[in-house]
Amino acid sequence: MSIRYGISLTLDPGFTAGLHRARQVICSQYGCWAAEMHSVHVPMTGYFPCSEAAVSTLDTGLEAVAGEFRKEHSGARVTRQGIVAEAGEQGSIYLEFSGGEEASPEAHAVRRLRDQAEATLAGLNPAPDAGSQPLRFALLQYAGLPPRVFQGAVRFAEGVVNGLELADHIGLAELVLLRYESDAATEDWRDGGWAVDLRWQMINCYPLTNS
Repeated sequence: MSIRYGISLTLDPGFTAGLHRARQVICSQYGCWAAEMHSVHVPMTGYFPCSEAAVSTLDTGLEAVAGEFRKEHSGARVTRQGIVAEAGEQGSIYLEFSGGEEASPEAHAVRRLRDQAEATLAGLNPAPDAGSQPLRFALLQYAGLPPRVFQGAVRFAEGVVNGLELADHIGLAELVLLRYESDAATEDWRDGGWAVDLRWQMINCYPLTNS
């Protein structure tokens, strides 16, 4: 069994419900369950190894990061952008968010949150290898669809998301620490070997709002 960890954002529960519905419709339409096996979250890091001894240290660090965020930026939001497609062997479709690139105060807050979470991860000994991730939610992953079918899936995903009339500006709910397991994955989780049997557990969650 191969084990990895990840740090993610969860968004406003009402918006999360819409994301879940969109993902279910798209994954079931094209018979692809890699995305569906995930919780409804927006990754802030890639998958990374972490020793059991270091998990408690990471947990404490993320609690502190979230506490500082609540004091200074409770109520910050991300902005929904468009559909992003990655063709080829992976065949993945994402809904992208902005929140770390613009000059607005809210965007600065989200960028700072990401920087602090990454700094906490880098402070472990040894430091896991997990780079920054674009802020995006997986609607479909590792589909393996023929090119024309995949293009149809992209159009279908756009139609589903537009049809649900999701909010444009979404509040942050929690920072979460997740543990992943896969029997099929090798020690390199970049090739999607985990997609056939991914299992996950939420180790802890850290509220980002005072409400």
